[in-house]
Amino acid sequence: MDRPVSIQETEKRSYRDCPVDIHSHTVWGADDGAGSPEEALELIRLDREEGIRVVFSTPHYGIENGYAPDRDTVRERFLQLSETVREKLPDMLLFPGTEWYCAEDIPERIRRREAFPLGSSDWYLVEFLEYGEVSEPAEVMLGRLRKLKDSKINTVLAHPERYKAIQEDPDLAKRICDLGVLLQVNAYDLFLNKKETTRNLAQWMAKEHLISFIGSDMHGLPPKRTPRMKEGIQWLYENVEKEYADDIVRRNAERYLGVEKMG
Repeated sequence: MDRPVSIQETEKRSYRDCPVDIHSHTVWGADDGAGSPEEALELIRLDREEGIRVVFSTPHYGIENGYAPDRDTVRERFLQLSETVREKLPDMLLFPGTEWYCAEDIPERIRRREAFPLGSSDWYLVEFLEYGEVSEPAEVMLGRLRKLKDSKINTVLAHPERYKAIQEDPDLAKRICDLGVLLQVNAYDLFLNKKETTRNLAQWMAKEHLISFIGSDMHGLPPKRTPRMKEGIQWLYENVEKEYADDIVRRNAERYLGVEKMG
């Protein structure tokens, strides 16, 4: 995709002042996220109120989870949204992306460029099925992530704190990291989530230094999931070392995903 909209000067601001949300569903009509350009813009405005200054738009992609939006349509709508944000929210920066379902043939899907990496990088955000009674076992997760590693595809795993297999065996998160996979936790889950198993796992992974990124995973206005970021970011700065919190909220996005460096 084309270069995203430009960001205002940030040299004198801290990483905590300019955090990055690498996971959002703000390309309207592409999946179960934003349903209109107006809703997409409002979600980004709400993310801004949460303190976010950089947003990756990552619609679902994978017929197994019900969504396989056309690449050209996603690109066109992302660029339209970028232009609107440039006019209405000029201190916000948008990047394109995809939340790929981690299917058995995901390396082939990525090679065919059926959807997008994270920004202009060579990193790919992936997810597994986890809803209701549907979940995927540890051996499936490890096998498919290992296949991505063997294919030399750089991988970020979305919201590992939500997966039953990792909740039942937290050390599975360490084995996933040992494959070179980076983990993205939903900021909401670090503090606000009332499900103790999810919240406790997210906090444990932070304290074990397993997290590389945060995201909102915002899907829409109520009753859908809205961006809730600031409490989770505050929790990080109160419970882990500042340098590591800086890595999670922005510095790793600079290192790996092409986000502009501060200072």
